[in-house]
Amino acid sequence: MVKPWFSLTWSAWPATVYYTPKCRKSCSRDVVPMMICLAELMRFLPETGQSPSEVSRWTIIQSFPRDRILRRRLYVPLILVLVILVMPSISCASTNQQAQEAISLLNQKEYVQALELLHDLETRVLNPDQVSHLLAVAYLGRGYQLLSASDFSAAREAFIEGRLYSEDDIRLWQGEAMTWFKQGQYAEAASLLDQAIGIAPQNADLYYLLGRAYYADSRMAEALDALTKSRELGGDTAVTNLLEKVQREWLLEQEMGQEVRGHFQLSYVDGEHVSGLASVILETLEDAYTELGSALNYYPDVRVPVLLYTRRDFSSVTSSPDWAGAVYDGKIRLPLGGMQQMTGPLAALLYHEYSHVLVRFLANRHTPVWLNEGLAELAGRRMYSPPLAHLHEAIEADQLISWDDLTGSIAGFSNSKARLAYEQSYSMVYFMVDSFGWHKMTELLERIGKRQAWQSAIAAVYRDYGLDWPAILTEWQAGL
Repeated sequence: MVKPWFSLTWSAWPATVYYTPKCRKSCSRDVVPMMICLAELMRFLPETGQSPSEVSRWTIIQSFPRDRILRRRLYVPLILVLVILVMPSISCASTNQQAQEAISLLNQKEYVQALELLHDLETRVLNPDQVSHLLAVAYLGRGYQLLSASDFSAAREAFIEGRLYSEDDIRLWQGEAMTWFKQGQYAEAASLLDQAIGIAPQNADLYYLLGRAYYADSRMAEALDALTKSRELGGDTAVTNLLEKVQREWLLEQEMGQEVRGHFQLSYVDGEHVSGLASVILETLEDAYTELGSALNYYPDVRVPVLLYTRRDFSSVTSSPDWAGAVYDGKIRLPLGGMQQMTGPLAALLYHEYSHVLVRFLANRHTPVWLNEGLAELAGRRMYSPPLAHLHEAIEADQLISWDDLTGSIAGFSNSKARLAYEQSYSMVYFMVDSFGWHKMTELLERIGKRQAWQSAIAAVYRDYGLDWPAILTEWQAGL
């Protein structure tokens, strides 16, 4: 009977490997032929139905020859083979564990840590395409996190990186488009959305976003086409509402004259007195761009649409309350009436509305109304500053508006209450800027733009002064 050379035991299946007489004879003389026996072992493993990399636990019970010298010579090659057999299974287990950890981080929306793990994993797997989908998902999630925090440049980089791993994922194209859209770069947004539509030509949401980009860029005919297509593909009520709005406005704008200068595109109902005033309006708006940009240290690289209407058309398009002197909804809209020359109130109105443009891009529509309107009034009063009659009356009668009521929309206010809301908001913002400077106001808007709640943003910005919102409110009231 042939004596066993060594016994090999797996966790799932035991086996005994025997050496041949030829091998026994060779091993009695030299260690080199031992590799022949080890080769036999390697050849034997597949017969068990497992590859070396699949073996999770195994032990070797040695039956070495009694010759010490020969035994020592056998240790080194045997250990090498053990390493060769065990390491693939260890590496495989480690890789699987790391992949599961990355997936867990993705589920927890910990995208930065997930990306670190996945990039490390990418360098160690035989086929990097195995982790490409996870990397694309991680970059997508991280991109939207940064977009939500108004870090548009970093968000854009994340979406672009994600497309390197999944070029056909339209969410990555859409995400990058939104970074441009929120910065007022509507042509760039439209270009990316158009490319995404080339990947998914039956996607109603893409056509809706494309229509929004065209509309914001005053490309009304193209907006109509995109929104109509979105509705045909099953777009929801938001599509229908915007389509109807564009249709109403386009009927008026087709008859309008147009003039472009610097950062503004002015459209107006053609008429000799209006065309003469148009140039002065554009000059005033450019002055506002420079002056208010200097105050807030912010100069958006955008072209703002400005539309001049008759009073009737203004009411029809905006559905604004009777006391509204103008509206900014992504476009500055003014009822010009019979005005034929620049006046102090008109200049104040233009500064007021351009302030809304700055606040929108800095704070991304998360600003409380009192802060937004207070800044706009502060801007407008550079050009025309009437007495604060409604504020003084309210102070004397102890009938100031609750600040909670000035956080949300004031569209439902009466004429007199709306005027008080503007004056009260102006008084507070004037106090904050006069006491602590414009740089703190810029920081406050930026924090709000990153979705920090306005009260906690105030506490963070004015911490150096030992102030939070209640303390600022107390100091303002004491000054009244």
